[in-house]
Amino acid sequence: MLRIALGTAVMLVAVPVGAQSGAKILTPPKPVDTAARPTVATRPPAGGANPTSPATARPAPVIPQSPVLDSIRKAVFHNLLDRDRAGFATLASAFCLSLSADDFKKGPMSPDRVDPPESMVRQVATPRAPARRASTCTFAPNAAAARPVPGRSLLYSVGAIDLSNPDRVEAAAGYSYDAYSAGGYTFTLERSDSGWVVKQWRMEWTQRATTP
Repeated sequence: MLRIALGTAVMLVAVPVGAQSGAKILTPPKPVDTAARPTVATRPPAGGANPTSPATARPAPVIPQSPVLDSIRKAVFHNLLDRDRAGFATLASAFCLSLSADDFKKGPMSPDRVDPPESMVRQVATPRAPARRASTCTFAPNAAAARPVPGRSLLYSVGAIDLSNPDRVEAAAGYSYDAYSAGGYTFTLERSDSGWVVKQWRMEWTQRATTP
């Protein structure tokens, strides 16, 4: 039935039912069934995740600080640099120092580390090994490297220190020559009149790239 307005009057006109048979009936589309469709994984960006994004940011580890701990760390750093415990001093382009909470009993090395104080770095640096803070170094690991390519950054990190004996302590340490080689140590130090002295050390583990 049609409603036709004429002036102020409204006229109702009957329309045959057959005339309406050609009209289209619009129905809303059915919702997409997402449960039956497989999820397609997306490839991450070529450069990897943004290290500054909240999803990938890692909190800095809590590193205990005290004059005694710092004196032990300096003795371990001296021994690592002077004795070239990792064996890459002639190849490294940078000697990078960091502090960690790891015990370095097994690999791989944790990426959680912080810089030592600049004063400590200056005290342990030598002409042969001009050390600097790890945050100022560039690390470019290459998993396909199977030979000690010159020019990599050599990272030394001093980790957990056991102070249960005030005169004889154990300090953990580790090294990483990018992806080519890494390892962990345990140092035993004794207190003397001149300060802490490394009495012995042992290698806990080593790891080298095997992919040609």
